[in-house]
Amino acid sequence: MKSKKFKGKKILITGATGSIGSAIVLDFIKKYEFNVIRALSNDENGLFNLKHKIERKESNIEKFMLNNRIRLIHGDIRNYKRCMEVSKNIDIVIHAAAMKHVPICEYNPEETIKTNVDGTRNLVKASLKNNVKKFVFISTDKAANPQTIMGTSKFMAEKIVTKANKISKRKKKIFYCIRFGNIIGSRGSVLEVFKDQIINKSPLTVTNKFMTRFFIDISYATQKVIETLDFSRGGEIFIIKSMTAFKILDLAEVISKYFYKKKSIKIIGTRPKEKIHEDLISKNEISNAIENKRFLIINSLKNTKDNLKFYKGKEIDNLDKLYSNKVKLLNQNEILKYLLRRKLI
Repeated sequence: MKSKKFKGKKILITGATGSIGSAIVLDFIKKYEFNVIRALSNDENGLFNLKHKIERKESNIEKFMLNNRIRLIHGDIRNYKRCMEVSKNIDIVIHAAAMKHVPICEYNPEETIKTNVDGTRNLVKASLKNNVKKFVFISTDKAANPQTIMGTSKFMAEKIVTKANKISKRKKKIFYCIRFGNIIGSRGSVLEVFKDQIINKSPLTVTNKFMTRFFIDISYATQKVIETLDFSRGGEIFIIKSMTAFKILDLAEVISKYFYKKKSIKIIGTRPKEKIHEDLISKNEISNAIENKRFLIINSLKNTKDNLKFYKGKEIDNLDKLYSNKVKLLNQNEILKYLLRRKLI
């Protein structure tokens, strides 16, 4: 039986053809009742593919989409007018649209800013004008102490979103962010790169043998995004606590041995501005950060005492959990089990 907690709600999901966006769309269709879902993307082929993903579960897709009010909408968040159109009469915005691949963003900085910063500003402005009740922005750990264009653009977008709570005169406005690490198995992720190299019988390429990253699978990330809609109150940056971390080299060795039965890895050197390790929270944010059972939480709109009470939290007891090289890393056997359990290989 489907949950009724979003019954009657009108939901806009941007970046709806990306790995996270499409997973959120499909999760809502599978698990929840709602009034309408508007799935926005500037990728026509992606919308076509999303339609077929829905069709696999529903034989009469046109009737299903009509009855269940699924709207596949082509549009770009860079276009403010389109943002106004798609957010009209919407209750909840889940903003997943972004340029996210670090090398592409570095090579195309102006386009990255236009999408990640200006596009977010357009959508926030439109959502405020259209009296959207809740707005969640999907961010990344690369926004903490950013060194790249991608990380900096996401950091700037976070500021736009959290500031929206002060701009609007609406009393019940909730604009907030959620950060997580690399989505393992998503389009363009390191695992997908390794699989492509396997298909082409090429050595697996690793930029730095010491590099570590936080990882989360698509299903769990989706679950956590939807979960925050229950108890957010505006201004937060939620960071998922229960993420996994391991060395990229260990992942490469697991994949290489699994498919090649031997090691076939090439160290190619760290890319410009590439972090060796990731942080979840910047040094400037730690003073406002707390934790509860599910999340690390930053909310500078409220004082720490108030946050501790509202989120039933405590002060962060161990700062090591904020750094991908200081948490307990999975070893190669654990990585293999992690991948197999999630059917990623």
